[in-house]
Amino acid sequence: MKQKSIIIFVLLLFSINIYAQKKNYFLFNNFTAGTSLTYMRDVEIYGNTYTGAPGEYIYNDFTWNINFATSLSKNIQLGVQVLNIFSSGTRVDNEYNKIYGMFVQYDFLHKTPYSIKMFIDMSINKGDYCTCDILDPYTKEGLWYHGMGAGVELPLKIISKRLFIDLSFYNYLILNKIEKKYNYTQYVVGLNYHLGKPLKN
Repeated sequence: MKQKSIIIFVLLLFSINIYAQKKNYFLFNNFTAGTSLTYMRDVEIYGNTYTGAPGEYIYNDFTWNINFATSLSKNIQLGVQVLNIFSSGTRVDNEYNKIYGMFVQYDFLHKTPYSIKMFIDMSINKGDYCTCDILDPYTKEGLWYHGMGAGVELPLKIISKRLFIDLSFYNYLILNKIEKKYNYTQYVVGLNYHLGKPLKN
């Protein structure tokens, strides 16, 4: 599964590169720098074995995403990202994990260089954040993830025509053979800033 996903992703990048060359687009004419924050909280209620009194298991998950992309065409961006994951809770000391990789993004609504954007996203990533078994996520080296997502970018022209708010949702599937693994999902609220020359229609 891991090998197939990586091969598909590489073939996708190769196809995009050919498309960009045919359309006479060039890398590094246009950049997007982005950052986003996600906070997740999980609370489980349990009964005390001896007293019967209710108790709580609490898990906090705070993710800071940093990403950088370049346009291959008016509709396609290629980029890299790092997810910095900070966890704490009843059963977890303060922990730091990371997921990092490469993504391709396709915009369905490109009309003008600074218009509203509606996109889908595909990525291949590596990291050490294991959403496994029934336990709280824990550190496990050498994990690979296939990411899929979708969202919108809305211009904040009152501040700058180059600044956008990013509202999106992502799902990361662990590709390694691990029993009882589950997907890592997150909503995203972030800011993207567009640099360089805008791609003309």
